[in-house]
Amino acid sequence: MKKIYFIFVLLCISNLIFAAFPVAEVMPDPNKGLYKKLGYFMGMFMLIFGVIIAYAYNNKTMLKSAWKGFLTVIGIFIIYLTVLFVLYSYFPDDF
Repeated sequence: MKKIYFIFVLLCISNLIFAAFPVAEVMPDPNKGLYKKLGYFMGMFMLIFGVIIAYAYNNKTMLKSAWKGFLTVIGIFIIYLTVLFVLYSYFPDDF
């Protein structure tokens, strides 16, 4: 009986100790969405200059988004040139 009582008291104390020292969670950055949008638009509209400005801000989220915006414009430009090349090769008299 003493053993059961001792184990019960020990479990109660361990629960109190665990509750007294909670693990703090890392709070996310509240401006993360703003940095993503701003970086993406800077990369899209200012091209490589927007990426350079994002480097100056020294924000990893903004920098990644600026590169994504810049590469989106480059990708659209490559697709545009490919479509023009294909259309010109099939219909050279129309251009």
